[in-house]
Amino acid sequence: MKPARAWATLVLLMPLMALAQDAPTTPPTPTPLSAADTAAALSRAERLGKAIFLQDLAAERATDAIRAKYRAFGKDARVRGWITEEHDGQYRVSYIDATPAVLYRVEMAADGTPAGEVQVLSEPEPLSAYEAAATTARTLAMTAQVAPCAKAYNSVALPEGEGRWAVYLLPATTLPNVVPLGGSHRLDIADGRITASRGFTRTCIQLGRTPSKRGVTVVGMMVTHLLDPTPTEVHVYWSLWARTPMYVATTDGQLWEIRDGRIHKRDDVAQGPASGS
Repeated sequence: MKPARAWATLVLLMPLMALAQDAPTTPPTPTPLSAADTAAALSRAERLGKAIFLQDLAAERATDAIRAKYRAFGKDARVRGWITEEHDGQYRVSYIDATPAVLYRVEMAADGTPAGEVQVLSEPEPLSAYEAAATTARTLAMTAQVAPCAKAYNSVALPEGEGRWAVYLLPATTLPNVVPLGGSHRLDIADGRITASRGFTRTCIQLGRTPSKRGVTVVGMMVTHLLDPTPTEVHVYWSLWARTPMYVATTDGQLWEIRDGRIHKRDDVAQGPASGS
C-alpha cells in the first residue's frame, strides 16, 4: 500500500475549545504601534517569554530530580511551593514550607539538567533576601481576583528591579497534548501591593498539539489574538512549553510566527479561521 500523501505543506492546529462564555463580538481594537514600538514589544515578549519558560523548566526538572533521589518528597506535607532564582547562568530552585523556610534546594542548568546535588536540608533554613521578596510577591499575586481557567495554577515570579516584581499565573495541565493558553495572567507587584494586572486572553481557550493521523505533517498551532497588536510573552512561553511553533493572527491582519522563542512576521502564509483569544 502506498503511503498517504500529505494534504498540504503547512497545517496549523486550531484551538481545541473555548470554555468561557462567548465574549463580545466587537472587542476594542488595539492601538497600532510605530515600527520602533513594535520592535520593542517583540523584544520584550521574547525576553520575558523565555525567562518564564526557563524558570518553569528548572522547577519542573528540579522536582523530578528530588523525586528520583528522595521518594518521600511527594508525601512531604510541609512543602507549600517553590522559588526559582537565576544566577550565573543557572537556576536555584528552593522548596519552602509555610514559615516560610527552605526544605530542599536544587541547582539546575539552563537546559533543565541538574547542576549539583539535591540538597535535603536536615533543618529548614531561612530564606535569602531574594527568596523572601519573591515569596511575598507570589503570595500577594495569588490573592488577586482573576478569571480562572484551571483547577490548579503554576506561578513564576520575575524581578523587575527596584523592589518590583512580575508574577505570572499559568494554568496547569496533566494532558500532554493540550496547551492551556487561556487563563494566563500577569500581576505587577510593588510596595507590598498589586499595582497592575492583566489577562492575556478573553476566554479559556486551549490549543492542541496532537499531529494528524491522516498523513498530514502538523507544523504549528494557530490562534487569533485580539488584545494586543503583537504577540505577547505568554504566546512565546506556551510555544516554548509545547515545543511547537505558534502562529498568532492579530486584528490588523498580520500573521506572526513564534519559533524557538523568536517572533517573525509571516506574509507568505494565508490565515485560516481560528477562535479569538
